[in-house]
Amino acid sequence: MKQKIQRNKNKFDPFIHYANQAFEMMGIIVLGTFLGFKIDDWMGNEFRIFTLVFIVLSVIGALFYTIRKLLKK
Repeated sequence: MKQKIQRNKNKFDPFIHYANQAFEMMGIIVLGTFLGFKIDDWMGNEFRIFTLVFIVLSVIGALFYTIRKLLKK
């Protein structure tokens, strides 16, 4: 019985790992977007340049972080 539970648990380990990666990427991108938005509000920019820059940088950073983490495994 214990082996069957262990086999079922091992079956979902990759799914949990990749789902966690997706949430980490989403968190990095949301944080970057939020920071850019707040800087634009603070500086009073009409054109949201910091938001755009931080979105691009956070997407690149999230991809870099994910690729590094996946290659480490």
